[in-house]
Amino acid sequence: MEDINPADYALLAADLKDPFKFEGEINAQASSTGFAITTSKGLERQNDSFLELTQEVSIEGVPVDCKGFLMLYVAVFDSSEKAQAFCQEHFQDFGFTEDFSGYTPGYNGLGDPRLEGKGASSTGGHIVQFENMVARIYELGCINEIPKGSVDAFARLWLDKVSKIKSPEKPDLHLDPDHIYLSYHKDNNLLQTEISADSQAVAVEVKNMGTVEAKDVRVQLYLKKGEDLQPIGQPAYVGDIPAGSTKSGTAFWDLEGKNAEGAILQAQAFMLNEKDAIEEDNNASITVNIYYAYNGNRAYSWIDDTYRFDNYGFEGRETEEMVEGLLATVVGNMQADGNFLSAMQRLLFPSTFMRFWNYSIESMDVGAGGHCYGMAATSALYFTDRGSSPLSKPTSQMSLEEASTNIAIYHRAQMLPLWTAMISDFRFFQRDQSPAKCHQAVKDALKDSREPVIIEFFGRIGNKTAGHAVLAYKLIEVQGREPVIYVYDPNFPVSKAKPPRSMPQITLEISNNNWKNPAYMGYMWAYASAISAHPVFRQIPLEDVNALVPSLKKSLYEMAEVLRKANAIMAVLRCPADAVFTDVQGRQTGIVDGQIINEIPGAEVLADGDVEIYMLPAEGSYSLFIDATDQGMVDLDVIRTEDESAGITSFQDMAVQTGAQMTGTIQAGGEIANLQSGSESIPPSLDTTVDLSGFAGEALDKDPAEGSTSGDEVEAQEELIMEVNTLGGVGNAPTSPVQFTLDRPYTITRIRTYHWNYGSGQTPGTIAIQDASGNQYGPWAATGELGMGGVQDAYWMVEPGAALPSGVYTLVDSDPDTWSQNSETGGRGVAHIWGIPSQSEEGTVQSCDWSGTWNTDWGTMQLQQSGDKVTGNYTHDQGRIDGKAFGSQMVGAWSEAPSYSPPDDGGDLEIVMSEDCQSFSGSWRYGSESGWSGGWTGSRQ
Repeated sequence: MEDINPADYALLAADLKDPFKFEGEINAQASSTGFAITTSKGLERQNDSFLELTQEVSIEGVPVDCKGFLMLYVAVFDSSEKAQAFCQEHFQDFGFTEDFSGYTPGYNGLGDPRLEGKGASSTGGHIVQFENMVARIYELGCINEIPKGSVDAFARLWLDKVSKIKSPEKPDLHLDPDHIYLSYHKDNNLLQTEISADSQAVAVEVKNMGTVEAKDVRVQLYLKKGEDLQPIGQPAYVGDIPAGSTKSGTAFWDLEGKNAEGAILQAQAFMLNEKDAIEEDNNASITVNIYYAYNGNRAYSWIDDTYRFDNYGFEGRETEEMVEGLLATVVGNMQADGNFLSAMQRLLFPSTFMRFWNYSIESMDVGAGGHCYGMAATSALYFTDRGSSPLSKPTSQMSLEEASTNIAIYHRAQMLPLWTAMISDFRFFQRDQSPAKCHQAVKDALKDSREPVIIEFFGRIGNKTAGHAVLAYKLIEVQGREPVIYVYDPNFPVSKAKPPRSMPQITLEISNNNWKNPAYMGYMWAYASAISAHPVFRQIPLEDVNALVPSLKKSLYEMAEVLRKANAIMAVLRCPADAVFTDVQGRQTGIVDGQIINEIPGAEVLADGDVEIYMLPAEGSYSLFIDATDQGMVDLDVIRTEDESAGITSFQDMAVQTGAQMTGTIQAGGEIANLQSGSESIPPSLDTTVDLSGFAGEALDKDPAEGSTSGDEVEAQEELIMEVNTLGGVGNAPTSPVQFTLDRPYTITRIRTYHWNYGSGQTPGTIAIQDASGNQYGPWAATGELGMGGVQDAYWMVEPGAALPSGVYTLVDSDPDTWSQNSETGGRGVAHIWGIPSQSEEGTVQSCDWSGTWNTDWGTMQLQQSGDKVTGNYTHDQGRIDGKAFGSQMVGAWSEAPSYSPPDDGGDLEIVMSEDCQSFSGSWRYGSESGWSGGWTGSRQ
């Protein structure tokens, strides 16, 4: 042992090649172990001494804030028999071979000729036995940042050293599934612009891990179906790749008008005239879903179906006309006499106009707003129904002048959700918005009707509220990645999003309740969860209009309350004219020579421009002077409050020429008898009062905690309670139950299970729910829905309406033999459950936070919760936790030293907190595919 030089078995700086770098020092020591070995006397258990050494090696390219590195452990014995016995003793439970068998003498997982007859290696190279030596290579730190193939390349370097035989000087192409891109949100030269949504751009990065340049590299894409590989187009040219470098190739996958569900996309790299050093790592695959807009003849095109001009702001009377149109639609559907309807429309105008006016100004200030709704909507409508376009030419060839009329019309039709939000001070969106709900709405539309949908998002900069709308026409889901939505953004026409800028897109970070877009698009002001999607409306839906009436009434009541408490009246002048109000002391409030003046104490100028809105003290009397600034029609409304009523005196459609003048007198309390224009006396068109006593309690925007019976509110509060889903191919007959936990009472609104049944579907049966005591809710008869490829009755759907208390439940499907499952679902049947949460007696939802210190079976655990993300650590083997909270349930992963990788040092975890939030219980397992390995309980310190 004294004659052994550790440097002969470690990798010194001179032995390493890029991207590996010598790190720290080599630690060597004599050690002893016991193992069974065959001698002349048979199988004996012996103790023997050996040399063991460790060293760390860093890897170039790993982010500096993430210490991902390799650790080499080497054991040196005095014979190869003892080295093999050591492996038998220590690596029998290691997934040594491709089928995860333990250490197997002579197995050459590296495919390295130097091991033939002299040793063995595991698949991937983590364990190498060569003659009397054993090497164990660990990936440590941020292992996800360590490039694929690093262990393989490092193991070969070690063999170079100890065998004294160099690896052949050959190129070695390497593919990593993480480097197959269908989308990329940063500026890049990877992906080319897609001409249409069914022409899917695919970029593949190829790394040459060999020692010499790889020449004339190509990448071929395949669609994998079972064991068959169907080529997709011709090979993509990559070019020559220097040793240690990476280059990419781009190809297009023709989807032929069909959505792709559970598709396995495989890429293969090769050289035309040379054999690769290690061909096993020349292939990589990803599983994808792609849904996109299709009108029966062609897919949506970001090139042809979008406008070439930018989003533009409101000019002249556009805001006024839009508000008038919205109010006319809503008030026109109220059942009342004409006088009441006319009064309501004019009473509602000032507060509604001010909301839209402020919103439009603030949104445009931060680069949003404008006619984004109308531009997105008409782009969608002209695609789905070409006959709705005013011209025969493509949308991309329309000028602003040609397109603006319809843009304005359809802009108004999309505004109802925004209007509802404005009236409720944006509380409505808090119920209907989230990245998860947006994802589901987009997916449902593109998967089922295959029509594009509008995505809208909101936020604030300082005290300014901003919002914007885009058109979602394509959804890309790659297994293991966040979903990406391709959008038409009116702020970024084709000319503003050319490479290296990526195509306009939104990435939904559902696990973090967040979303992002390419940096050039901006929108950093938008709230993380304030994003939603809705269909494109051809006209304002009447059922939604009617549902809005109670909130409008409440809004009018609140405006009247403001006037009553301020003891004020309101005057509204609509252009083209300016108004000046003069009190008995000669003080003035109004617009003079285009400038606002406000000398009257207590008076306010709420809006100026095409619509002027004033608040004046009600106890005063005022002389009114109106000066026409252009030819047109002028309106004046004076609004006052009388106990529980609002009174209005309205002068409408007064024709004026530039420079024409009108005068009048407003008495204390807001009464005005007429206007005078020269010698002509103009009487009011409307002089009436509206009883508001029943308006105060009517509102759509009541907070859920206050209780609600509105059907629209119930729909807005529906939540996805539990999801077992997969992008991969599925088999039948689940091996594990589908269980879910309710942390508070719920009304179960919908349940859906999947019966793909190898493309045959299954006649719908029943679905039920069973509680922990064996009591059953249901069963409910299911209806069938189409699945992937139009398979009849692949989905079973029920709408129970069942009220369930908090607790642990199991889903019961009447035909488990055809219920779909796979390894990705952990053997559980594919299922979704939606429901509406009930409220506690205090009116607030009860929930627990996982943050804190816990005494557990595996030592003290420290957890931190942010949103639904839970992270932490525990003492056993320096363990780590990374999970997601679903109410009182936490689902995630555990990992431990030294590798922090499954299946040996990591796996799944599911735990449930008690109702008092003081303890938890659950299960853990090695990896993700085995049964549960044991229980895990804990209590708060």
